[in-house]
Amino acid sequence: AQATAAAAAAAAAAAAAAAHRHIVDAAPARDGMDVLAVKAAGEKAIAHCRAGKGPYILEMKTYRYRGHSMSDPAKYRTREEVQKMRDEKDPIEHVRDLLIQGKHASEDDLKAVDKEIKQIVNDAADFARESPEPALDELWTDIYA
Repeated sequence: AQATAAAAAAAAAAAAAAAHRHIVDAAPARDGMDVLAVKAAGEKAIAHCRAGKGPYILEMKTYRYRGHSMSDPAKYRTREEVQKMRDEKDPIEHVRDLLIQGKHASEDDLKAVDKEIKQIVNDAADFARESPEPALDELWTDIYA
């Protein structure tokens, strides 16, 4: 009886340890509008995963300037509220200011980057429009659900 109880206890301990390995760690919610906070949280998550500690969830709280889709006119917010968020918390403008103030880039440098990005996006859109539709059997390629 003692051997059976000891075996059961050992099996329970092994199951608990295995279950613990599958627990997902999560950081507290971060300000997703703060690029540097997002970078720091991402670095922590990457280190956690690379150390073999399992998956990690990042929650980033962001602000949507527009509705969720074309059918959502976003009448639940005033224009003033949206403009205030753009003026005070826009992550792209915040990084732009950090780069210019820190003398890491000039206004002309950033305009050149913007121009390059727009060209990349336009080229990708042209490629998508000009490409043939994929075969139906491709619908499930790389789907892991």
